[in-house]
Amino acid sequence: MKDFDKVFADMDKVFQDVDKVFKQVDKIMDQVQQGPVARKIEIMPWKEWFAWRPVKIKGKRIWLKKVYRRKINTYVDYEDWARYEYGDIFDVLKEAE
Repeated sequence: MKDFDKVFADMDKVFQDVDKVFKQVDKIMDQVQQGPVARKIEIMPWKEWFAWRPVKIKGKRIWLKKVYRRKINTYVDYEDWARYEYGDIFDVLKEAE
């Protein structure tokens, strides 16, 4: 019985240490999340592109035609994501204004 008491006492000490570590991690995460996030969005110019696969323009699927496409880069904390936006000549002219 004494062995079990010793084991439970040791486990209790380990759980208290783990609890302290989790509290420290929570404190650090709060500091990190409250800091500013470096974010930058770059919108590239429209370019003519052959839609070799279906793309959606104004709610319609268009393919095997020439359309306009532009790349949008989003940089967040040294990571970047590229996505493409598709449009027709009217979208290009609207941007030119």
